[in-house]
Amino acid sequence: MTADLERSFDMLSADARWRAFDAEERRKVEAFVRRWGIKPGDRVLEPGCGAGRLTEVLAGLTGPAGSVVAFDVSPGFMRLAARRGLPAQAVLRTARADAFPFAQGSFDHVVCFNVFPHLAPLFETTSRLVTALRPGGTFWIAHTCSRSFVNAVHREGPPGFHDHLLPDAEELTRLLLRAGLGEVEIENGADFFLARAVRLAPDGPSIHPDGHA
Repeated sequence: MTADLERSFDMLSADARWRAFDAEERRKVEAFVRRWGIKPGDRVLEPGCGAGRLTEVLAGLTGPAGSVVAFDVSPGFMRLAARRGLPAQAVLRTARADAFPFAQGSFDHVVCFNVFPHLAPLFETTSRLVTALRPGGTFWIAHTCSRSFVNAVHREGPPGFHDHLLPDAEELTRLLLRAGLGEVEIENGADFFLARAVRLAPDGPSIHPDGHA
């Protein structure tokens, strides 16, 4: 990620729309939460947490027996997240996804919320995040709008965002399998996008680069 891109994200932090969920977003997040199955005591990694609006929800799900480690490249967004008064189980860090330090196999869930296309290069970053999961842990990609809407917004956004596109189902499946995940499920709804995959055990089936076992 270039310095220009980091500044673009920092500029977005000034937009009040990213500070709280509106009613429609809240409805979609509640639907995601039911699918994610995050329970008290779980450990969650949240890349690209922005202003912490989902971090607050995740911390409520894990409770004090669990934890949420949330990070973002934008100091502006992280300042907003720090002002939320999050509970002690929510840990905030300013960092890039390709450099954030974490213990391998230490999380039950990785939740990429409204951020996955920005985790470029996608395969390399996804592979790194997958190592954070314990075997059997779940990797989630969620957007509160459709794939086509996400890509249209990015193509019309800052120049550095133009190639930050959400892959189609076939390409994304191949990417996730190559990154060490299995049981891939992808839903591209009219107004949401949700993908789920599971971290394979070290002795699980090998995946060839073309996505076949």
